[in-house]
This record gives sequence, C-alpha cells and structure tokens, in this order.
Amino acid sequence: MSPTLLSTVSVKTEPIPPDILEEIETFEAEAKRMASGDVSGDLFRPFRLQYGIYGQRQAGVQMVRIKIPFGGLTANQLRRVAELTEHYATGVGHVTTRQDIQLHFVELQDVPTIMRGLAEVGLTTREACANTVRNVTACHLAGICQGEVFDVTPYAKTVALHLLRNPLNQSLPRKFKIAFSGCKQDCALTPIHDIGLLAARRADGVIGFRMVAGGGLGSAPRIAQVLREFTPMDELIPSVEAVIRVFDTLGNRKNRTKARMKFVIEKLGFAEFKRRWEEAYVSMGHARPTHEPIKLLSYPDEPVPLIMPTSNGSKRAAVQTNGHANGAPVETPFEMWRRTNVVRQKQEGYVAAVTKLFMGDLTAEQMLHIADLADRYSNGNIRTTINQNMIIRWIPESRIADLYADLASHGLADPGAELVEDIIACPGTDTCGLGITSSKGLARALAEVFPAGRVPEDLKDVSVKISGCHNSCAQHHIATIGLHGVGKRIGEHVAPFYELHLGGRVDGAAKIGQMVVKLPAKSVSAAITHLIEVYRRDRLSGEGLPAFIDRVGKIKLKDALIPYTIVPSFQDDPTFYYDWEGEAEFVLEDLGPGECAGGALEMIENGILEADQELYQAKLLVDNHQYSVSVNKSYRAVLAAAKALLVTEGLEPSTDSETFIEFDIRIAQKGVVPAMYRDLRQSVGDLGPKDTTGESARDKMVFAKGFVDACRAATEQMGKDLKLAPAEKAAAVTTNVQPEVKPVSSVSTPAASSAPVYDLRGVACPMNYVKTKLKLEMMDAGERLEVWLDAGEPIKNVPMSLKNDGHLLLLQEPLEAAADHFRILVEKVE
Repeated sequence: MSPTLLSTVSVKTEPIPPDILEEIETFEAEAKRMASGDVSGDLFRPFRLQYGIYGQRQAGVQMVRIKIPFGGLTANQLRRVAELTEHYATGVGHVTTRQDIQLHFVELQDVPTIMRGLAEVGLTTREACANTVRNVTACHLAGICQGEVFDVTPYAKTVALHLLRNPLNQSLPRKFKIAFSGCKQDCALTPIHDIGLLAARRADGVIGFRMVAGGGLGSAPRIAQVLREFTPMDELIPSVEAVIRVFDTLGNRKNRTKARMKFVIEKLGFAEFKRRWEEAYVSMGHARPTHEPIKLLSYPDEPVPLIMPTSNGSKRAAVQTNGHANGAPVETPFEMWRRTNVVRQKQEGYVAAVTKLFMGDLTAEQMLHIADLADRYSNGNIRTTINQNMIIRWIPESRIADLYADLASHGLADPGAELVEDIIACPGTDTCGLGITSSKGLARALAEVFPAGRVPEDLKDVSVKISGCHNSCAQHHIATIGLHGVGKRIGEHVAPFYELHLGGRVDGAAKIGQMVVKLPAKSVSAAITHLIEVYRRDRLSGEGLPAFIDRVGKIKLKDALIPYTIVPSFQDDPTFYYDWEGEAEFVLEDLGPGECAGGALEMIENGILEADQELYQAKLLVDNHQYSVSVNKSYRAVLAAAKALLVTEGLEPSTDSETFIEFDIRIAQKGVVPAMYRDLRQSVGDLGPKDTTGESARDKMVFAKGFVDACRAATEQMGKDLKLAPAEKAAAVTTNVQPEVKPVSSVSTPAASSAPVYDLRGVACPMNYVKTKLKLEMMDAGERLEVWLDAGEPIKNVPMSLKNDGHLLLLQEPLEAAADHFRILVEKVE
C-alpha cells in the first residue's frame, strides 16, 4: 500500500470459505489459460462476466464491479476496497447507480488477488455482471427514514444472498434487477425494475410488500405493473423465484435487444404473464400460502450512545461563525452543507450525512477517510446511494459540525448531495465500450448551470441524469431533465449529440420522460439554461418545473429549443464536431446496408458460440462439484444450438418447449442431425434437481457436447443459402458449389401487383430476410412475391440482400402516406 494511504486502523480479515476460494482459483486458472491462448476470448468472456469482471473500452484492462447488496458497507470493508483501488486500479473508485463500487484499468492477472482481498472481508464481485440477478438495491435511508413503513434492509439482504450463486439465475436470458423501497417516496425507484418491492402495511397491521414486475429503461423504457398488491413476508422469496422462473423459461435468448423481462410481458400481455407466474409458483413446490416465516439475515446497525456536548470545540466555532452582507445573514459553507446534505433521522438526536461524490468518483485516500469517520462519529457502517454518493448514519446531532470539518479537510464537504446539482452521469466514453459520448464531460459543463449549494428553491424537485448511450445506465428516462448520447452525420463529419428527455419521474405516478429534441453536445448547457428561463417566464404561480413540463407539453418546449439544434458546418466551427473534453474529432462507426444473409449467418454462429460458452462453464462447474448449476449450463447449450439451426427455418421460438418441438419436426426428422438427437424434450428433460450427482451431471454434459458438435457440423456445410443437408450427405460434401447468379436487369415498375402478399411488418432484420428467402424457395422461377416491410433497417437491408441473391426487385414504394411501412415486389430468379 502507498505510504500516503497508511491507515491507523488495520483491516480485519477472516479465512475465505473453501467453496469461495475454489471459485476464485477456478477463475485464476482460466484467466491464465486465456492469457496463454489455451482458451479463446469469446469462450472466456461470459465466464468473466459471471464473476463481475467487464472488459473496458481500452484493450487489455478490466473493470471490476464489487457487488454491495442494499449499498451496505462496513468501515472495515471500505478500507480493504481502498487498498485494492490504490494497488491494482487507478487509485479512484466509482460508485454506481446500483450501489456497487467499480474499479477501472485493472490488469487481468491482478483480478484473482482482488477477489481474494474482497472475500477476506465478506465482499464479492460474483454476478455483478452477466445475465444474472444483479445487485439488489434499497433506499439508503432504510431504517432511519421518518416516512418509512418499516426497515426493508434485512429483506433486501436476505433476497440478495438467497439468489447469489443460486442455480435458478445463472443463465437468464438477460440481466435481472430487483429493488426495495420503504416509503411512498420510493427512493429505490421500484417502477423501473424487473421486480420492485415497496413496503406496505395492511389494515390489520400485517407488513408485507407491494410487488411490481416488468420495469426497465434502456432503448425501450417500461414502467412496472402491479403483480401483487400485498405480498406477505412468508411468500416473498417464493414470489420472487416464480417471476425469475417465468423469465428464465420465456425470455428471448436470441435477440439481446428484446431479452429483458419487460418484452416477455409485452408479448404475453400482463394478465397472461401473471397466470404463468401463478403456475410457476405452484410448479416450484410452493403451496400458496405457505405461512412459513421468512428466515431473515441479520444486519447489525446499532446506534452509538448519545453524549451531550459540554462545550463547543474549536472546529465547531470555526464553522458556525456567520458573516453579514448588506445587513443580511450570509450562509456559511457549513450551514449550506448542513441544509443540503444532512438528514434528520426518525430516531431522536441522530442525523445522517451524505457525502457528495462528483459523478460517483472518490480516491482511495478519501475511502480511508470516510471509513475512519464512520468509526469515529457513528457505528462503523456506511451506505452507498443510487445517486452515486456515500452516507454515514447514526451521527449524534451534537457532533455534526465536527464531522463537517473532518470531511472538508479531505475535500468531501461539497454541498448539494442528492439534489439537482448532484448530476448523475455514467462513465460514458471514459471507460465504457458501449459509450457513444462523454457523459462525464457534459456533467462537468452543466455544473455551471447548476452550481452546488446555490441552486434556487424553484428547482429543488428537479433531477438531471446523463447517459452516454441509449442503455440508460444513468437512468435518464426518469429524470426531469434526461440526456443520452448519440452521433449524427453532417456532411462528411459526425457530431456528438444528445437526445433531451423531459418530465420523467418515479415518485407518485411514475412516468417515462418524453424525448423532445436532439441537441448538439456543445449546445446542451445553453439549451437547458434557456429551458429554465422559459419556465420562469411562463410558469403559473407555485408551479414547479416538472408540473410546467407536463402542462406545456412536448411541442411547445421543442419549439422553444429549436434554435439550439442548429450546427454550423465543420469549416465554420469545428468545435461542434469534438465531444466535451475530447482531443480528437468525434467518430462513430457506420455499417452499410444489404447484409441480411450475413446477419442470419452471424445469428447462427452466435448461437453455436453461445452453446460452446455454456458447455465450457458446465465443465468447470462439474470439476468444482457444482453439479446442479452444471446441468443448467448443459441444458442451455442444447437449447442454444437447437435455436441456432432453427434460424435456417426463419424461426425464433419463444419458449424452450416450442424450440424442442420445432427442432424435432424441421431439423431432426429431416436427418440433419443423427437420429439419437430426435425428441430432445425426452433426452434433455428439465434443468435437473438440486441433488444432482456428479455422474448424472457428466452424462448430461457429454450428451450436450455431442449434440452441439452435430449442430456445428451441419452449419459448417451450409452456405449463404442457409440450406442444411442431411447428416449423411453433409459428410460426403467436400466443396460448396454456389449457383450461378444472374445479373439484375432493369425492369419496368408495374402499376399494381396481383402477387401473393407476405406481411413481415414487425419482423426485424435478419429474420425478415430469412423468411422471404424461404418463401421464394417454394416458388418457381418467374413467379412474383409482394413483401411488406417496416421502415428503417428492414427496407434499407432486405431489398438489397434479395438483389444480391440474384432476384429481380420490380417495385419499392410506401404502403401509406406516413411511410412507416413499405411494399416490395420481387421476381424469383433461378
């Protein structure tokens, strides 16, 4: 540890449990194999993600995400995180909107050491990433909030640790998020989660949770719907498990953009989803109600004794001195901080103090200092917040001035915590491989619009959130002012832009903000300043900005902001083509049209790759005696390979059962794979009981590997025509002769079509192309087919791909005036 980080308090460690140590050693061995080239990066990636390790935008380094259920840390744990941050990362940690802590620029070889260091103090990175249940979040004021129904902390902790390493959630279709809130203000934002649990009390005094399901942000934001108005405590874990099981069974595993649970609900309808949930509840062995009390895990959070002060210390005297300007009292820095950062607890005599971390960042030295202060002024407990801050609770009110002085000595006493000036921003292009724009750079620019501690009272209920892409990691959809980064081509150059979303919120009636206008990055500050000016000019008496946005509406607000959308040419002002704090011209990759066949082949290749990834993990799990989870992985391998081959039939089954039925009819019975792989439902069975033996787990893995190898062999003989040959014929094929493609000639456009119509509106690329191709294969040369397609990528890609296949494109025109859909007329060419 660096000499500057020497703490007077040493970290207390415990022996690492044998199963956790074995888990870390497995990761270490595989990381070495990957580094030596024995394992490919593609195989290692999902394994790495399962352990909470992300690859960064920068090659060769990792982001380590430390999972912190409900944001609860001890001073001892934070000291260990500080040590690891200084030794193996950049010396700066980052608190996330899911209450995790991330370390960046970590060498892969150092990750196992970090994992051991965390495990010694009861922390882990396991399942902080990947298609699993992510960190379970909760309000940082739980247990001390004046308006809470009850303390949700022990319930959040119990659910989080019950699901950690649980076979139920090791291979979900996509990530799954759970949040707990204790009061109607809903600080944990339950409506935007896959499962949201809001504390409730029945008229008879019994406590439980109002359970909502299906929320989420990203490119298609959705507000969760009520699954149970009241969930008794004895049914909490069974209810959560049943939702996860429905998602695991019905989630879309082929299209990541449609894989979250909100899309399952959208496809089924909420009533049907609820029926499936009830079926899953019973099928998992839970009789309703069980009336078995929930077995809660403890969370020591006892207050420190209150001691009445005997005198004002020198520190306090220094911070409580008021100055005057023109005869009016001037708020001192301490008074400003106390007004914005200190919360009175429901327990008499105690307060909680929030430490504002600019965009969630703090140095290792600051971590050590916060840990020391938590021990000195409180009970040694700290919590991270979903707004990327840290809070120390149970501070005797008489000691708050001394705490402020100690925070200020390390640059940790900025005012405005959890308020509008506390702007939320994701890492963006600083480190994230998905980032499009520099969200942190824009946040620093907006600090001038919203100065800390000096924002007027009329903006007190406003929030500002900035995401560097549409994935909404900063939750821009639920902000009063939300921004997410995009790129826009202007002539030969590309400029960074932000889509401005206005009017989002969670407290009260949850609402997704409306996208109002796209603004060049360099004009965002001026545009928001003007928006506030318009609000102050046109508002009604007592009307806040959120209410003003709702009343005035999108169209008028857009009109007011149009002048800020104008971008000069690159020659006139090249600064518009540089991102905030960017040193090089902004660049955004652009893919060309007409690659539908390649896209279908990529879907098939990705399916086989996914199967290989699942098998890889199945073997590691068997070797480490985790037999039930290994069977789950073997099952997923078979499912992924079966779905890969069904792409050639233009199918994307939504359930496991449908996948196996269609595979048997369309693939297995045609002899594409050996006869032993017919009727997969019988061969594979369910995911396996929890008491699976090592022998049965190995047997299932061997069967799965044979099936995946057979599917791979079938695809290796397949050309761009996507035709699968019977297994015996495929084995005899040595060359892949492509049919001669006739050139496309110029054909006059017919005024009307009498051809059969194939309606593919709502079918995304590349499946719309695959379905059209299969339909044409059943037709004779010279016959025509009219196809209806969506605007955007479908009409951009499908006609070009069909022309590339040698068919004649006779017509392409909008189906209606709005041009949301198009029709094309294709003539088949042999």
